[in-house]
Amino acid sequence: MGELPALRQRSLRLDNGVQATLLHDPQASRVALAAGVDAGSLHEPESWPGLAHFLEHCLFLGSAGFAEVGAFAGYVHGRGGRYNARTLGLHTQYYLEMPAGELVPALERFCALLARPLLLPERLLAEREVLHAEYLARCQDGDSQLFGALAGLLDPAHPLAHFHAGARDSLDPQAPGFLAELRAWHARHYRGENLRLLLCGPQSLGELETQACAIAGALPGGVPVPAPAWPSPWPTGQSPLRLELEQPKRRRMSLWWLLAHIPMRDEPALERLRQALQRSDAGSLFGVLRARGLAQQARLELHPVDAGRALLALHLELLEEGSGREEEIAALCRDWLAWLQAAPERIGDPLLAENGRISQAWDEYERAPLERAALWLERWQRQGGAVPALWPAPTAGAELGEWLNPLAQPPLVLQCCRAALPQGEFTPRFPVRRLVMPLAELPPVQEAWQLAPANPFQAPPLQAAAGDWPAVWRSTGAELLRPGHAALLLVWQAAESGVEAQLAAELAELALAERWAALLGEAQPFGLDCQLSSGAGRLSLCLSGPPAALPLALERLLAALREGDAACWREAWQRRRDAQARQILLRRLLAHPAARTRQPVDEDALARRLEALDEAGLSARVAECLMAAGLCGWRMGEVPPAVLPLLQGMCRPAAPAPPRLAAGGERELHLGIAGSEQAVLLRLLAPPGEPRREAAWRLLAILWPGAFHQALRVEQGLGYALFCRFVDAEEGAELQLGVQSPHVPAARLQQAIREFLVVQQLRLAGLDAERLASARRAALEALDAGSRPARLQRAATAWRCGRPDDWPQRLRAELERLQVGDLLAALAGADIGWRWVMSG
Repeated sequence: MGELPALRQRSLRLDNGVQATLLHDPQASRVALAAGVDAGSLHEPESWPGLAHFLEHCLFLGSAGFAEVGAFAGYVHGRGGRYNARTLGLHTQYYLEMPAGELVPALERFCALLARPLLLPERLLAEREVLHAEYLARCQDGDSQLFGALAGLLDPAHPLAHFHAGARDSLDPQAPGFLAELRAWHARHYRGENLRLLLCGPQSLGELETQACAIAGALPGGVPVPAPAWPSPWPTGQSPLRLELEQPKRRRMSLWWLLAHIPMRDEPALERLRQALQRSDAGSLFGVLRARGLAQQARLELHPVDAGRALLALHLELLEEGSGREEEIAALCRDWLAWLQAAPERIGDPLLAENGRISQAWDEYERAPLERAALWLERWQRQGGAVPALWPAPTAGAELGEWLNPLAQPPLVLQCCRAALPQGEFTPRFPVRRLVMPLAELPPVQEAWQLAPANPFQAPPLQAAAGDWPAVWRSTGAELLRPGHAALLLVWQAAESGVEAQLAAELAELALAERWAALLGEAQPFGLDCQLSSGAGRLSLCLSGPPAALPLALERLLAALREGDAACWREAWQRRRDAQARQILLRRLLAHPAARTRQPVDEDALARRLEALDEAGLSARVAECLMAAGLCGWRMGEVPPAVLPLLQGMCRPAAPAPPRLAAGGERELHLGIAGSEQAVLLRLLAPPGEPRREAAWRLLAILWPGAFHQALRVEQGLGYALFCRFVDAEEGAELQLGVQSPHVPAARLQQAIREFLVVQQLRLAGLDAERLASARRAALEALDAGSRPARLQRAATAWRCGRPDDWPQRLRAELERLQVGDLLAALAGADIGWRWVMSG
């Protein structure tokens, strides 16, 4: 399988007590900073529910030395960086990603944000409204509803039973004593040994240590805050319970256990159980659940609730037959877990587990700097101690059996979703009806669980060459891959556009995704990966991994299309729509087909056509569309020619087609999905094949986000979820601006976006040379930045839309010469398309 990524690490305790871990990544072009506070929502005072989350928000409202309310966001966005933060039960986390040359100023601002916030009353009052808007959005979120209902089952003396999101009526910046308590809580927890700092970048460990000591060493010192003496969250003597929630759009259940929490043991043990859950062969848990038509997907979550205990949740996505049979499913899960616990070696081959650990390490290492720093910081905080283990060794033997022991017992909570619960009571703080009753004894199970069969990818046979590659297919790009890997990118483009082609491409994508999910348990330990997408009659598949394993993986994937299980495709199509409907409103707009292509998309026509075709007709239409489609191919590295026979009869080789031109002018699409909130998305579409305009729009996407946030959120208070970004789409460059609001109609949001664009164009004329140069550097660095998968995706996008190989060089040249006049010119012209996607 190979070795872990070469990432040099050094950990030290600064003189002020702050624990620092430094990571030297010679391949990086950006630096990532992550800070963790060993205190979260569960530590906040009962008098001010949501205080910890509120403080996390307020740290970004100005700090000593950087007093303006938008100073931090303006600095980060203006140099092409990113930042984020989150409040957990036991921890609070802050992340920042910047160009590598910004290490010193970025760390200075980051530490000022953590240690010297201004916390001005008038700013706090405005931010409370943002927090309240987030709370209203959470009220509609199924997971938040579940946690709100679960809290009511716990011991009221444990803080997990309390409300922690924060809302207008739980936080009052104008109340006597509030500001003093907020500042006292910050001073108590944001100091010394209660802080962890992670720095990762291309700088040497010596340089990272020098800057950490010089800048982070000025953070206030202090000893760790003693762990509170909380009782067990599950009330003593309380029997297992069944919790039903009125969530008509969900087909899900979950099982909950309380575990003794040993951090260095639990995460690797959890990963081994995840790998076992990915099996779908006969005799595995999901092989049985799928064969009976009960469930089709599982997810494990570990929620530490104090220093020595954690809640473990097993969430299952049910199939239609599974609704109403939750006790049967729970019994199967409990019996399978007991079977594993009786002989822990049954959970899987230790060699495959080690392979899986290495594959997981590479997956994490290849993420964008901010995401991987956030993941490693959270892992470190969970582990505790001064030195993080980025990729802990797999748990095995008696230790694994001990960890599995509580899971072999009935769960403390069996949670089910119901379409209606007219007799249920509303959950406090979250508008969902719930019904709580004793959990009946689970039915007996007589299932012959089986050990995993030999993994077919462990030693896949090398197959002989089988024909020549089509001359129109591309064969470069091995530098985009993980060492020792190869990749095959296939794109089917329908011969004709229209509803039939769009529906066939999406159903084929869903069929392949379902099959890949079933293969993942076998494929993941060997680093195999499959990326799928569809749109505008196009289906894209990128399969990567060890070269010898690619033919077998492709054969099993394509079998999903040849077998033609159209009933499953239909159900998967509906599940995708249901999942999109559960997202926050702005994300629903982005997920809508009309936001992912320039071609007209009639979602209702797709649904009507899907309904009109029976299973045989549906399967035939997908097969016909694929057979008539042009198949474009790009092989990277040593892809075995044995994949060629697998594609016979499914395509005709072709070269990528140039993107279709989109008409200019302005159009609106009203989706009619708004409820208590409204959202608006503007897509500014540039004609393809214009490197100067694309370069200018990339610069604008660096210059504008901070101003957009300042104008719509801070100054006007219109929305709490908003963004301004550049999108490198296959059909041409896009500028996207989106905003969601709980109290402003869509027409007002649309007007605010128009006004913002007018004001910003006027301000461009006065853009100073230093600001332009800074944005230019950030835009140039962004062309090569991001995770390895993101770089591969950018290259694939450019190839699919027929851009010339020297397109990156053209973009660089245009970025180097762009002036203010070019930015203004790039926003003018009747050829720019204005596409409004509106929730109402």
